[in-house]
Amino acid sequence: MLDDFLNIIYDDYYDINRTLNLSTDKDVINFVYYLSNYKCGKKDLNKIVLDFKKSKQKKYKELINESSKDIFFSEKKTLHFTYPFRETFKRLEILYDMIGKIKWKEIFGYDFELLYTVVTVIICRIVLFHNTYVQIKNAEEKEECKNLFYNVENCYFTKEEIFGYFKNNKKEIEMILNDVSIDFYDQKNTKQTCMILKNGEKYYLFFIWDFLYNLYDIFADRIKKELGNDEFNDKKGKSFENLCFKNIKQTFPDFKVYKSLQYDYRKGNHEVDILLILNKTIVMFECKSGLFDIYKSDDDGKLYHDFSKVYGNGYKTINTFNDYVCDGNSIFRTKDGKKIQIDFRNYQIIYINLSLYNIEFLQTNVQKIKSDKIHPVKIYPICWNFIDFLTFTSVACAHYDLFEEYLIKRFNMINQNKMLTFDYDEADVFGFLTDPSQKEFVEKYLLKNHSPNQNIDMKFMISNGIYRKEFNEGLDKQYLFEFIESNNKQI
Repeated sequence: MLDDFLNIIYDDYYDINRTLNLSTDKDVINFVYYLSNYKCGKKDLNKIVLDFKKSKQKKYKELINESSKDIFFSEKKTLHFTYPFRETFKRLEILYDMIGKIKWKEIFGYDFELLYTVVTVIICRIVLFHNTYVQIKNAEEKEECKNLFYNVENCYFTKEEIFGYFKNNKKEIEMILNDVSIDFYDQKNTKQTCMILKNGEKYYLFFIWDFLYNLYDIFADRIKKELGNDEFNDKKGKSFENLCFKNIKQTFPDFKVYKSLQYDYRKGNHEVDILLILNKTIVMFECKSGLFDIYKSDDDGKLYHDFSKVYGNGYKTINTFNDYVCDGNSIFRTKDGKKIQIDFRNYQIIYINLSLYNIEFLQTNVQKIKSDKIHPVKIYPICWNFIDFLTFTSVACAHYDLFEEYLIKRFNMINQNKMLTFDYDEADVFGFLTDPSQKEFVEKYLLKNHSPNQNIDMKFMISNGIYRKEFNEGLDKQYLFEFIESNNKQI
């Protein structure tokens, strides 16, 4: 019976056949977890859904009546951010970079490259089913799909199916599947719901992006136990900064990029993580790898405390650098002690806070936080998570001018119209600000010189996440197509 239920949930989630009337992605995730703790018996799935909705309403009432205040209560319960698959997967490379090939194999028993390939094969297989196979009406085309992937006519996959792609790696495949899957009835929280769910010999992957994002925590926990907390955090920070620098160098090969520049100011020594000089802007990146999970903050006090703990020093670093430059200073030192001078004239300075962890809906609201919660600063940076950093720099590879247009408009909006929340998703912000069809609206209502009522708390939401959808679909198609093409002879 559980197999039937899981197939129905899968069809509902991917719009193959909507029957459950679960209104949001969060509802589906929470319902799958709820089902793992529910004694199904011979009950109808719709009856179980009804019980789930009743329990959800009861819980909401209890939370609303609690004395602690959670300003983002609604967003936490409804919003579900998704990002491009490959860019999400790349967070794992930070862990691989910090311990290297030999140590990775020693800890996990298989190569990082094999993990990447196996997980990508599983994603290709699942996406091919719900995006292609179920849509095809022609019998010959359906057979072609079957020739490309075994068992593609089912939404689940089996271990034997994966063995078929990697005939010489059965032992390693066993270990990988043990690391990234969990028995359906062993789920302890909704994070585990986003793993690959095993029911008997069948494996189900419902929430692909969440699965990829949470892989980082699965492997980070194992590495942290091996290295110890202090060594792990130290190496993680250095690896994060190194990979961000490497990405910027590759994205902007014709522009100057500096790492770990130092300067003396106000009786202290200060360091700049990354500095990029473009055509119109000089961009300072502050890289923060500290753990931040907005869903573990049940009230405003804890949320703002956690945010300040992880990002507070980064904001101070940015403001100190801004003061240094505004005071007319331009001298810096490289790591090897070489002095360099940077001419800031004729450039706008842009500040970006890079986070290894998703900041979610808080990232577009930081400048609005009241002074009794977080000590305000003069300059607020643009906030990106690592996945958006990779996403936006992929755009910059082809459109430097578009990238700079976004940077200038976004930074000005944050710092000159602080009471405006411009959507919750930075990809939608990027798309809207650089969309030629929205130029008049942006200049008239969102930028400083034309923005009325700047002391009034306002929200402007972009409907349906249309720009995020374009980013995700474009990059996902490229990722999966390139993988299938490069491995066509092996799978």
